[in-house]
Amino acid sequence: MPVTIRPAEPSAAEIAALAKLRYDTFFAGGERTLEQDRDEIGNFIRNQGYEIALVAEQDGRLAGTCLFVREEIDPQHDVSPWLAGLVVVPEFRGRGIATLLVGAIEVHARSLGCERLHLYTYGAEGLYASLGWQAIERFRDDHGLCVLMAKDL
Repeated sequence: MPVTIRPAEPSAAEIAALAKLRYDTFFAGGERTLEQDRDEIGNFIRNQGYEIALVAEQDGRLAGTCLFVREEIDPQHDVSPWLAGLVVVPEFRGRGIATLLVGAIEVHARSLGCERLHLYTYGAEGLYASLGWQAIERFRDDHGLCVLMAKDL
């Protein structure tokens, strides 16, 4: 079945599923709790407009998500806007879903008049480079080697 990319819905079930996916991928073992992320992503989804949370679905199931945000959670650079929180559910990886989500975020950013997008990555520089993103800076933070990347739209 085809993959559907759409804005996240403010339903309790969708917010819970997105928070769990995000927590397991980005925050488990850290100071941020699942409840904190559920509350924050829920507020974010209920107030979408300029900023947006996109969801990928395949076979009626959550396959991935990605955000377009003004500010990163813990920015090391004073730039904006950001592609953030890209994650694909492990069983759906290798199907081009990350590429579809990144492309949809880029389309959204262009529709708002954005000329450049930024992101941080710890292990997906190759993916983003294959999609036309450029590495701007490499640096170490509490999570390891991080790459600031940008793409002119």
